[in-house]
Amino acid sequence: MLRSIQWKLVSIYILLILLAMEVVGVYLVQSIEKYHVNKLSEDLDIKAQLLSGLAERYLYPVPNEQGMEDLVKLGQQAGTEVNYIVILDEIAGIITSNDETKFQKGQKLLTPEITQATFGREARDIREDPRSKIRYMYLAYPVKSGTRVVGIIYLISSMENIYKTIGDTKTVLFIATLIALLVTGVLGYALSKTITGPIQEVTRNAALLAQGNFDRKIQVRSNDEIGKLTGMFNFLTTRLKETMEEISDEKEKMEAILTNMADGVIALNSRGEIIHINPAARQMLSLEEDPTGKNFESALKDLFKINPEDFLGEDSRAREVLVKKDKVVIKSIIAPLKRESRIIGLILVLQDITKQFSLENMRKEFVANVSHELRTPLTTIKSYAETLLDGAMEEPSVARQFMGVINNEAERMTRLVNDLLELSRLDNKETRWDKKPVSPSALLKDVISKMTVSIRKKNLELETDILQPSPDIFADRDKIEQVFQNILSNAIKYTPEGGKIFIKLESMDGRVRIIFGDTGIGIPKEDLPRLFERFYRVDKTRSRELGGTGLGLSIAKEIVEAHDGSIAIDSELGRGTRVTILLPAVEESAVKNM
Repeated sequence: MLRSIQWKLVSIYILLILLAMEVVGVYLVQSIEKYHVNKLSEDLDIKAQLLSGLAERYLYPVPNEQGMEDLVKLGQQAGTEVNYIVILDEIAGIITSNDETKFQKGQKLLTPEITQATFGREARDIREDPRSKIRYMYLAYPVKSGTRVVGIIYLISSMENIYKTIGDTKTVLFIATLIALLVTGVLGYALSKTITGPIQEVTRNAALLAQGNFDRKIQVRSNDEIGKLTGMFNFLTTRLKETMEEISDEKEKMEAILTNMADGVIALNSRGEIIHINPAARQMLSLEEDPTGKNFESALKDLFKINPEDFLGEDSRAREVLVKKDKVVIKSIIAPLKRESRIIGLILVLQDITKQFSLENMRKEFVANVSHELRTPLTTIKSYAETLLDGAMEEPSVARQFMGVINNEAERMTRLVNDLLELSRLDNKETRWDKKPVSPSALLKDVISKMTVSIRKKNLELETDILQPSPDIFADRDKIEQVFQNILSNAIKYTPEGGKIFIKLESMDGRVRIIFGDTGIGIPKEDLPRLFERFYRVDKTRSRELGGTGLGLSIAKEIVEAHDGSIAIDSELGRGTRVTILLPAVEESAVKNM
């Protein structure tokens, strides 16, 4: 507010009046003070001279105390009011006074002015009484007989009335100053309003104009400079409205196209600076926190290997660049932006091909894995079959051994094909579920009973902590049993002889938690996120030796999630693995109603 011209003018008026009143006030106060001090000084001089002429006869040749007492009384009655009248001898000793309590007879007064009076010189001083804090004027007047000083008239008069008068004067001046400032402020505001009012109106309308309101018109009230400014502003508003409407139509068309494009679009100027980036591009490049992309220019150039100078030639063409940013794969088409055969910038069209890229890689990896898993047993079967055909059939012991290998490899291929078919049914939602209330504790006992031989064979210690009775789960018994068997089988496979396996079942927050733990070889931390990928093996050679297909955990995860549950694996290399399965429990009331 104080920065406006109106308030600056008002402030200047007020300051000028304040300065004038202060100067006048200081001069007036000083003049009043000087006048009253001089007046008091003159009055004391007259009274001292009068008393001096009368006192001479009582002081010389022999002091007459009675006469001097009468003289003191006379001094109190005549002329200016004097607080204290003291008559001293020529050596400053008190002869008499109007206040014997304060000025005792025989006491010597050695003030600066009295000291000067003893030498025949009139002296005066103004100082504050330390006790009463009141200012007094002190006058020491010598009484002479010829040239000889025979006594001193000492007059003391309070200046309190003078300074009270000065204080009242200051109060009057202060009130007058306030009134003058108030009047000046009102008049100054009214005067400045006539100047700043039209300017403020133009400013307000200019702000509305900047916000897009082109329908405002300002009334021209005068033919002076401000009136001409107002008229020109109205003309500018009309022309600007017409131009902005044309630009807005084109802009809306372009913005609608760019905003709704699935592909990202980035425009660069000739210096390589970003001048436009659409929402799709911001999302691809993770620029939500910097919508303009201004802080991404250098990184963008490095990411897409952009060098504006490469596009300055007349034969410059669009280029295609494939880049990876974090986990996103982006295909970018970079083309020069031309105006009248002059390149003024670059256009980048971005396509997010992460899903296609990932699916293609998964397809290639899946085909490679399946081919590898099938080729290995097929190669073994073929080589053993050729050996049998080449004459090994004639040796029964060798033939029987070879046929056993062929049978094992065929069973391995069968397991792989069955697992693939199972995954295919799960992926395509073709699995037929036979869900009903199942006791997880009873199911675990059955699984443990079936695997007891394998556990004892490796001399493993089994520790169980199974809640009895446990809440039922709504599940396909065979599928959940398949999950439990797969996980327990892995624990047995990857736990060395003499190790320990523990199984725990507990109920928590309407869910059943089953934990399979072991003290086996463990899994490296970097492999944990990929354990549920199909055909993924931590130790491929050892997994194949133990008969795994690499699909067990993938199938287990699909089955558990189909039951609205979850499965997680925690492991530490060399210290064992812990698999946790969470399945929703069935409420007792629901079980009774089934």
